[in-house]
Amino acid sequence: MAQRGKKYSGDLYARKWGTNDGFLMVGNVTELTTSKESEKDQLTSTGRGEYGEVIDSDSKPGTTELSIKFNTFDKLAMARVMMGEAVDLETAPVTITDEPLTVTTGWIKLAHRDIDPATFVLSDTEDTPNVIEATQYELNPRLGMIRFNETATPVADSTVTYSGTTLGRAGYMIDANTLSSLPLEMYLDGKDRISGADGILDMPHGDLSSDSEINWMSDDWWEGGLSGPLIKDPGKPTMRFTEYK
Repeated sequence: MAQRGKKYSGDLYARKWGTNDGFLMVGNVTELTTSKESEKDQLTSTGRGEYGEVIDSDSKPGTTELSIKFNTFDKLAMARVMMGEAVDLETAPVTITDEPLTVTTGWIKLAHRDIDPATFVLSDTEDTPNVIEATQYELNPRLGMIRFNETATPVADSTVTYSGTTLGRAGYMIDANTLSSLPLEMYLDGKDRISGADGILDMPHGDLSSDSEINWMSDDWWEGGLSGPLIKDPGKPTMRFTEYK
């Protein structure tokens, strides 16, 4: 059988190690690198005619390291690069009734985000409550912030209230850096682009962490990264490669 060069493409699947969860694609993987180094303890000669030559050598196998890069994202991919867990947002709209707010200059943070601007009502609590006209303030419904105009009736440090509802939009949130590692079970459903052969790379247990640096304002495509050692579990190989003709 003649030797040929190799170029691989494929889909990388992963699930949380030690679970029966379904496997999901990691993303559009641009790099999947495995490396292994061994430490050598060498005994060298100090003899007159063979000084520096190796008399004996002992090799100590090192860990197998894995590095992954990907450039497409869903909520799980975002959670991995942020070392957190994605939690789905509640989609039921929240009713807001007479929530108090202290007037000040600049943008004022409300207790709610994702506000439905069509339902938002701001009221003055002094004496008889009066609805404050929308022309006296600006509302940022996404962030849940308002800013009073310089000519607005409410004075600094006075209290007003707001009522309305949130939109209850679907989405997710991630608290970053709540995980110390990402234990994953992975396999690559690969194909040799030169020979056309199918190949599978099994990695039963990787202990990975994010090594991503994300410029949130970049014009370039984002790229996420994970790296760490592959763990040898009892009765399983650290890594197994199978190729079909």
